[in-house]
Amino acid sequence: MPKLETWQKNVFAVAVAQFIALGGGNLVFPFMPFYVEDLGVHDKGQIALWSGLLGTATGSMLFIFSPIWGSLADRVGRKPILLRAYVGAMVTMTLQGLAQNVWQLVALRALQGIFVGTIPAATALVASSTPRHRVAYALGIVQMGLFLSQFAGPLAGGVLAASIGFRTTFLATGAFYLVSFFLVLFMVEEHFERPTAEERGSFAGNLRLVAARRPLLVLIGLIFFINAAPSFARPIIPLVIDSFDPRMSAETLSGLAFAALAGTSAVAALMSSRLSSRVGYRNALALATLGGGAAYLPIAVAGNVPSLILLMAVVGLFSGGMVPTANALIDAWAPPGRQASAFGLSGSAMALAFAVAPLTGGAVASAMGVHAAFAVIGAVTLAAGVSVLVLVREPDEETAAAEPVRSHAD
Repeated sequence: MPKLETWQKNVFAVAVAQFIALGGGNLVFPFMPFYVEDLGVHDKGQIALWSGLLGTATGSMLFIFSPIWGSLADRVGRKPILLRAYVGAMVTMTLQGLAQNVWQLVALRALQGIFVGTIPAATALVASSTPRHRVAYALGIVQMGLFLSQFAGPLAGGVLAASIGFRTTFLATGAFYLVSFFLVLFMVEEHFERPTAEERGSFAGNLRLVAARRPLLVLIGLIFFINAAPSFARPIIPLVIDSFDPRMSAETLSGLAFAALAGTSAVAALMSSRLSSRVGYRNALALATLGGGAAYLPIAVAGNVPSLILLMAVVGLFSGGMVPTANALIDAWAPPGRQASAFGLSGSAMALAFAVAPLTGGAVASAMGVHAAFAVIGAVTLAAGVSVLVLVREPDEETAAAEPVRSHAD
């Protein structure tokens, strides 16, 4: 068996760490609306709004702090920033299991947004240490780990919530983040050379360099819409399932629905680099986004739990390829030495989706009904796919030549 190169070891270590950490974080999503009810909110419409507000609290803080952490990563290294994110998640997620009312839970979700941000940190770490021609493959592996965490986490979380209770399940998440911290600490090698004062520039200057590239700004905007769809749906799915009056617990069935979406998304993420190599990143991104938008529409008329779960699995077959393909394009368009700053802005767009979409989804579900929300998701995602065809283009040779010299041997 051939010996793995350093970049390959890093990719697999980070992917496993993200699977473990985010698997722990995703334990809570199937029962979050029911935890809100347990904290004293009983009206269905109010539960939907509070569930959306919890996502908004985390996302709004991530929106503010992601560019700051990204710029800092370009100065001190990407590995330290990822380790910091794991510690922040470990503390804040554990404390959420001790909340005594819904306002305390909202405050802790906001603190989580300030101190975490593992996804952009892990993406920047892998992209900056991987050979250019293998970036799409590496990011697909990392994204597969993320989707598998969304498969296993909610599935286990629904079962745990029904058996050991909401609070105990929250408390278990800290151990997951601790394991990921040590895995990255001991298994990931980053040969980071700190830039000089002139090379690293200022925080505002780094952001201006990133913003100066119009294709990069378009892609960062698309990251918002790509992440808005599942964030919009997340607080609604448990309520849709509950409306069917299922025989099994709504928490367990919600976990199955999230698992179906994540499982097929993981397969799509792994295969996305092969599709991109054949048709190009831009065409692959357009195909995934348009297909995902079309797949959301039938969920609005789903009449039972099995059809809902099946349709969520179909959505995953398309949506799983969106993020790794978009991230590969962002890495290609990033200015020299500013990958983490670019992914920090991308993380900010993702966080804005986390902030706006859940609250919007809760409001739409409250005003129009939980099923109608999926028609809105489908329409928005289809519009994002059209914008890919109109606004996104492949990076040319000049762009590739302008990329920074990486810290590995190709």
